[in-house]
Formats: sequence, structure tokens, C-alpha cells
Amino acid sequence: MPRFLTLSAFSLLICGLTGCGPQIYTPETAISAVHADPSGVVGKFRMTVRRVGWSDGSMYLDSAQDYRDPKTLVVAIRGAMAKDLLRNTSQSAEQYFMNRTILVSGIAQRVPVFWLNDDGTPTGKYYFQTQVFTGDSEDLKILP
Repeated sequence: MPRFLTLSAFSLLICGLTGCGPQIYTPETAISAVHADPSGVVGKFRMTVRRVGWSDGSMYLDSAQDYRDPKTLVVAIRGAMAKDLLRNTSQSAEQYFMNRTILVSGIAQRVPVFWLNDDGTPTGKYYFQTQVFTGDSEDLKILP
């Protein structure tokens, strides 16, 4: 959680200073840009949500059904922000976001995701995801 808060604060600072730049990244261009710059890429990210997942109170919006696929862009939304986004709807997150196109301002970074045993202990195996971290609910818009 501290890492997420640090990234969120950093994202807000950078976006505030740069306006998040004029470029709008697709999942493909965002992943390519993050591979070229491992420190992360600040900008706007446009994608259609193909999967909604939850883990440890956070919501994840994925650009593909298989969240482990290295070509999937994942938007990470902490619990409080998820509740804020869903506050004015009676729909579930899945109903609200599935197959809708979103525009997210933030920072994309390549993060390791560790495999866990059934009891929650790390297996020592991991894979990488490209995740977008946002500051607050104003950073995510659903496009018409």
C-alpha cells in the first residue's frame, strides 16, 4: 500500500506539472513506451475494459480478458477511489465498466506480480504487468 500511495502522489505531482502531456496512449503504445522507459510514462491512457478484477480491496480494469498476458494494460484503482467512481450508480463495477472505453490520466509502470500459494505465501515466481496508477476519481473518464 505505501508504494501505491507514493506512486499516486508522484502521478499527481507529475500530471500537475506537465498536464499529462498531449499524447494519448493505447494499451500497445503504453506498454511499448514503458518498456523503453522503465521509470514510467506519464500521460493519458485510452482503452476498452475487457475484464474487471478485485484484489485486496483494489479494483483492476484490464484491456484484455487475460490479465497475465504481457500485452494487457491494467488500470489499478484503490478501494476508496473505486467506491467514489461507483457512488452514483446502482450497477456493479463489472456492469458499469465492462466493454466501455475509458480515458485515464496517470503514470504507467511495469510492476512485478508475485504468484502466491493457496495459503497466500509467495512461490518465488512472478510475472510483469504494465499498470496505470491514478490519483483520484477525476483522473478516469468513461468515453461515449
